[in-house]
Amino acid sequence: MLTGAGKEKIELPSSLFPIEGFGRVHDDLYVRAMLLDTGVPFLIVCFDTTSLRPYAVAAFRAQAAQAADIPQENVWICVSHTFSAPHLRSEEAQAGEDGEVARKNEILFASMTAAMQSAIAQAKAGLEETRPVIGNAYCAVNVNRDMLTASGWWLGADDLGESDKTVPFVKFLSKSGQTKAVLYSCDVQSSVMDHSKGADGYSKVTGDLVGAASRFIEKQYGDGFVALFLIGAAGDQAPLFKAKHNILNRDGSIEETDIGDEGFVLVNALGKKLGAQVVQAMERVKQPFQPGEATLRQTAVSCPGQKIIPNLRDIHPTKSYVFQPDEERTVTVSYFTLGHVALVGLGPELSSTTAIDIKKDSPYPLTIVATMVNGGDKYMPEHTAYDRITYEAMNSKFARGSAELVARHITETLKSIQKEGTT
Repeated sequence: MLTGAGKEKIELPSSLFPIEGFGRVHDDLYVRAMLLDTGVPFLIVCFDTTSLRPYAVAAFRAQAAQAADIPQENVWICVSHTFSAPHLRSEEAQAGEDGEVARKNEILFASMTAAMQSAIAQAKAGLEETRPVIGNAYCAVNVNRDMLTASGWWLGADDLGESDKTVPFVKFLSKSGQTKAVLYSCDVQSSVMDHSKGADGYSKVTGDLVGAASRFIEKQYGDGFVALFLIGAAGDQAPLFKAKHNILNRDGSIEETDIGDEGFVLVNALGKKLGAQVVQAMERVKQPFQPGEATLRQTAVSCPGQKIIPNLRDIHPTKSYVFQPDEERTVTVSYFTLGHVALVGLGPELSSTTAIDIKKDSPYPLTIVATMVNGGDKYMPEHTAYDRITYEAMNSKFARGSAELVARHITETLKSIQKEGTT
């Protein structure tokens, strides 16, 4: 198989600031791209940003396909889900009277586009014959963020909550045996510095936990190496430590603390911890597999919908809430299979337990469940979240049972794809 990878910094000029509460850049944001070709070309592009609106996904996907000279349906546009990056704004926000939002949005969009084009050009130019090696690291940088308080379930850290600590990866070896790139995933939001303010009253732009992890991995393997991250099922997962965090007092009440810029010590510590575990696991596994033919597929599944009310944070935590049904929602699921590997990508942010179930029932030795692929659809929590009335359950446009429905659909599709490949 042929593999090429590239990365490029997203230039954020001083004229962009302040923007959305950010005063300056602490560490650079990047776009990373990986192009795989076994006769079926497949391109993954990952932006260091929180999320992407539909118009941005559509534009980036079309431009990426053109740059790589492949069909648009063979492109995944993904995000690292760092919470400490400015958003590309909605069309409504850009229509503001003073034009300032539109001006800054244009600057940001142009910077992200230029970085993507450069990363793809590097990947395309660097295509070479490789052999894939699969493995799992294990790293406890994530924790279930649904915490029981005296007033109901709220956002915090529950060490007893469900949380998948495995970090699946695929590394790519050159014909000479040199490690050229790695694709890895973890069920964690990159949100150590989420809404944390420095002494100047502003937040700082950062790639956060995942940015630090990828930089560490890339430094270990030298210039030209690319560590591309896919966010896993992190809807109910947070970093083990956060700069701005909630803890429980003796009486079950919430105490909020913000340690400000001191939080970057946590970013560095957790990022290096994750990166080091990935590197050590990469070094332990040596045996490549024969990739064979790749399969790209896309399916759709209908799920029961529910309404999201505004200002959820004003009424949460709560022990009483009525979930209101709404029209059905269609979820698009994308698949890329290659030998022993299955990549599953979808928009909704799943709970960690949902991905565990998918992996357990998958016929593929290594299954990576990636969320926020080709757009985001908010949360799709597992069924107990609705009993608990968690933030994710209230802030979901998918009704109870949707996650279980989607998980069954995915595993059935994977079994079908695998069966077709063996006949």
